[in-house]
Amino acid sequence: MPGHEFRQAQTAIVSYYIDEQNNFSPLYETPILGKPWVSVLLEVPIYEWSVVLLSRAMGIPHFMAARTVSLTCFYLALPALYLLLGRLGLPRARRLLSLALILTCPVYIFYSRAFLMESMEIMCCAWFLLGFVRTMDQRSWAWLGLTIMAGTGAALIKSVTFAVWLVPAASYGVWLLWRDLRIRRGWLVPVKTLLWGVATVVVALGALRWWINLTDPIKAAHPSCWIFTSKNLSAGNWGILEIAARFSPKTWSILLDRWQEAIMSPWIIGLGLACGLAFCRLVRWPIMGLAAVFFLAQLMFPFAYAYQDYYYYACTIFLLGALGFVLHGVLDSRLPRWCCWLIIAVPLWAQVSTYWQGYRPTQMMKSDGGSALTTVLRNLTPEGSAIIVAGADWAAVIPLYSQRKALMIRNGLEYDNAYLERAFNDLADENVVALVLVGNTRQSRNLIDFAVAKFGMDTTPTFSYSNTDVFCSSLCVDSVQESLRESSEYNGITMKPRAPNERAPSRPFPIAASVACESFANIAPAPFRAYLEFGLNHQWVDGELALTAHADTDLWLRAPVTAKQIIWDFGIIAEAYEKEGEKTDGAVFVIMGEAAGQSRQVFSRLLDPLDVPADRGRQHAIIPYQPLPGEVLQFSTRPNKSPNFDWAYWVKIEVQ
Repeated sequence: MPGHEFRQAQTAIVSYYIDEQNNFSPLYETPILGKPWVSVLLEVPIYEWSVVLLSRAMGIPHFMAARTVSLTCFYLALPALYLLLGRLGLPRARRLLSLALILTCPVYIFYSRAFLMESMEIMCCAWFLLGFVRTMDQRSWAWLGLTIMAGTGAALIKSVTFAVWLVPAASYGVWLLWRDLRIRRGWLVPVKTLLWGVATVVVALGALRWWINLTDPIKAAHPSCWIFTSKNLSAGNWGILEIAARFSPKTWSILLDRWQEAIMSPWIIGLGLACGLAFCRLVRWPIMGLAAVFFLAQLMFPFAYAYQDYYYYACTIFLLGALGFVLHGVLDSRLPRWCCWLIIAVPLWAQVSTYWQGYRPTQMMKSDGGSALTTVLRNLTPEGSAIIVAGADWAAVIPLYSQRKALMIRNGLEYDNAYLERAFNDLADENVVALVLVGNTRQSRNLIDFAVAKFGMDTTPTFSYSNTDVFCSSLCVDSVQESLRESSEYNGITMKPRAPNERAPSRPFPIAASVACESFANIAPAPFRAYLEFGLNHQWVDGELALTAHADTDLWLRAPVTAKQIIWDFGIIAEAYEKEGEKTDGAVFVIMGEAAGQSRQVFSRLLDPLDVPADRGRQHAIIPYQPLPGEVLQFSTRPNKSPNFDWAYWVKIEVQ
């Protein structure tokens, strides 16, 4: 997804989870900033719904459906723009000249196939503006209906763009009102004009207010999504309240760079507008008015336009409309025809050249998306698990391509212990399998220690990729490394050298409820903490899936207050005492109770299948048990004398 993959990935991941969960409600999941997953509610997902529905209908991938939707919306905007140009007085043939400028503009060539809602927003805005003009001119209920529909869509899809298009609509409305007042035809005429004008936007603005009232409290309550409330976006991302930034030379230097990137050379733009205003007197007002909207958009949202070139998708149409009137004036001038066409060719050539040298190389790159890092996370970690990512801000690229829900720790918050404590606690019921540290966060020992304590992560990187270290949980670190050693398909993945028989250090780790149900289904009640010396593995015993419990293994669970007995089926596999050579000397199976800082032994049994035939095979123990208040039970396997070949298993644990 070339071109601000950061933002495209956010749109794509919304589409992914709408499709996966069949959730077409306005409260959709964007699982990139931790729980609750319904938190990053930036827009009503009309675009994403369209992508998912088209993907399902045609059986095509989301990215292909997204490009189809984007291009279709872009082309559907052109008839409205054609009619608007006619309303401004351009002859039919001359309107095509303005549309040619739009069709050859780099930002429209490049981003009209992006996984972004920009083209759908422009389509809605263009039809809204056309509908507004026709409604105010004709006082037509049909046009009013179209205006309300298009305006409501525009307000909900991307209100920042809609605000720009409201400027020419409001200007036209004010002009009509002023005209009615100037001709003095009574108070009823301007009142009707005002009411018709209000009717075109009241539903759209009301819908936008509903959306803000619905989502702002959700975002404000989240430990890191509060930056996306309308107030914070206005003050931060968009720069609405930054008065000084609007006129800062530094800001305008960056904005001029964006012109060069998204449109054409600034000096060609400036020269064209200056010549049009100076020499094309008959079309001076359209040139001035259209160019004013282009400049005003950047003054309204200086930060958005300075640092994100795709924002120019919203307002460049007005600049190109102004330049179209300049070219119209050139054709009506006394210049020789060949000179007129040479002048017309300049902006067209400048735009195509800008695209060819700038966007095109990026657009022509062939990529399956993601990287070896995300492929490893997708292929080698449990499906439905979650990851923690630091050093990538809130970019959804890693969660999207790895197809894992994520806690993206926004830049700077990796040092905030109170935030980490809250965000990590929110993930207590998730299977968190990896900590992904990008760039400088790889040195954040505090963050690593937090993850080790909360989720049982490896203390050293399980594997690395480029400038990224990945620490896997104790549940999957061994299986991930074994798969990486056996595969050559993950180019760029490296591991810290370990001997083939060397294991990653193990430690007690918490067990999320989802993991307990899936990986410890034979244990009731579900365990909440575990220590697995040899990692999480299962094996078949007597037709049942048993937990591999070689010494040392520990599981902790909370005893039910009404418990009367414990049923424990366990044993040592036959190969441990039947194989040639060194054999097991037995293992001890122990239950300890812990309550109020005191511990007691509830059960202990040594199995020595080599010397005691009765200890061979599956053992079934029914243990009378009376729990103490708040007692926690610890089930353990321990070596007898030597841990060698203590290949134990637990088939079932029931505290009932």
